[in-house]
Amino acid sequence: MGELNVAIVGCGQIVTHHVTALAGAGGYHVMALCDPSADRRKIIQELCVERNVASAANPPAEFSTLEELLEHPETAKQCQVIFIAVPHDLHVPIASKALQSGKHVVLEKPLAPTIEGCLELQAVSKTSEGMLIVAEQSPYWQEVVKAKELLDDGSIGEVVTAASYFYESMRDNMTSGLDESGGLGWRCSLARAGGGIVIDGGLHWLRPLRELCGDIDSVVGVIQNAEPGIGLEGETLAHAILKIKREGPNPLLATYSANNVHTAPMAHDTCPYIRLTGTKGELVVAGTGLFPDGGGGLRMYNDEYPMGKDLFPKDRQGGFFLGFQGLWATVTDILNTQDRCAAEKTVLDAAKDVAVALAIYKSAKSGRWEQCELFEN
Repeated sequence: MGELNVAIVGCGQIVTHHVTALAGAGGYHVMALCDPSADRRKIIQELCVERNVASAANPPAEFSTLEELLEHPETAKQCQVIFIAVPHDLHVPIASKALQSGKHVVLEKPLAPTIEGCLELQAVSKTSEGMLIVAEQSPYWQEVVKAKELLDDGSIGEVVTAASYFYESMRDNMTSGLDESGGLGWRCSLARAGGGIVIDGGLHWLRPLRELCGDIDSVVGVIQNAEPGIGLEGETLAHAILKIKREGPNPLLATYSANNVHTAPMAHDTCPYIRLTGTKGELVVAGTGLFPDGGGGLRMYNDEYPMGKDLFPKDRQGGFFLGFQGLWATVTDILNTQDRCAAEKTVLDAAKDVAVALAIYKSAKSGRWEQCELFEN
């Protein structure tokens, strides 16, 4: 297909990781930027030039809205892919408009903050000329990919239980993008975000449990706003028990926690992000912080390595953020091969993630186990 022309809609902090991944994946040219803020467009424009996905002589064209871009004849004609990274409440209207224009769309997670929104985007994507691909990088997190291989090989036997723990200190890590006032901007609003940490960064820790262990059938959970200093209307703390479907009479029970702290340093070097316990050993994905140049780490314990063996060292560069490049390499493959089935699978998986998050919210209100909404491909 040759070099793909990309327009980026939304120029918030998360886009910096995607631009770096576009450069690493290769084959992309960022030709347009859409954002109401000229300052945010300028930051991303300079990064695109620095990462060689645009040139200083021919920088990305700038627009305030997607409508302006689609009404610009030359840009609209040349653009092939629209990457959307906007507040959650805008996912459905903006992605729908982009798809209806005939472009391929790559949409930041979550698919939508409601079940109805997920169903609407599923329906629009099935009838559009362009494909919808949801940008969830955790399936390409190298530690998770390797752990899946080891589980399939039986390296730790049958999984008995699993746990994932997302934790983030806003003092030390600004992956969520603090605004000029030191707050979280639109993320503070339930109406805009659809929730707090679970439906935001916490989704990246729900997906690995599904990738590694299977679909989640039902949940029981509690949530709390334990950090009012951040200004979130949604939760900063969540704990849940998950029932995961598997063969046999009993489900697999797993635990999930998400914790967003405003000011405190955290024990990133001691608390695993993901822990898988099997009949013959354990796999542990290290928690080493969410810094772009920070580490990752995967350690295996079994009879051969009773004291553990590092399969990925903790101090290697990249860790979780290396998943962005794997994501965009997969996007390239889907677009070049026109693989609609693979694109639709990203949408289905993203809808299932949202269903789990919303079931946790529902359970927190009801105090009971709640079923996760079922989606069909």
